[in-house]
Amino acid sequence: MPHWWTPCIEAYPLRMPDRKPAKVKSIDRSSADPEFPKATPLKEVVANCEQRWFEQTLKAAKSGDISSQCLVGQMFCSGYGVPANVKKGKFWLQKAAELDMEARSLLASLSVGRSVESYMEEPEA
Repeated sequence: MPHWWTPCIEAYPLRMPDRKPAKVKSIDRSSADPEFPKATPLKEVVANCEQRWFEQTLKAAKSGDISSQCLVGQMFCSGYGVPANVKKGKFWLQKAAELDMEARSLLASLSVGRSVESYMEEPEA
């Protein structure tokens, strides 16, 4: 007993198209096409994003935003988006610490961390 779809299959047989797949010339167009812009290395993209984030955060910190002041202090201390500068980091953390407990805590841990490191250094002979 034939199935109900047998007449459909016989009336409309499946046919594969008579064409060949297109050849892929190159996935990386930048090497093949001199007018195509070169790709920027990822580390440069990330560094640029970090720097722009620092600049925007610094602008907000200068306008008085306490959380931005705290973040700028951390960025200066760690060298994130800007060359590391502990003195500038402490300045911004002290500014934020006037009104923010988190900044006070960070400032205290920074001070303790520095003093602990100084004890761990071997004395010069």
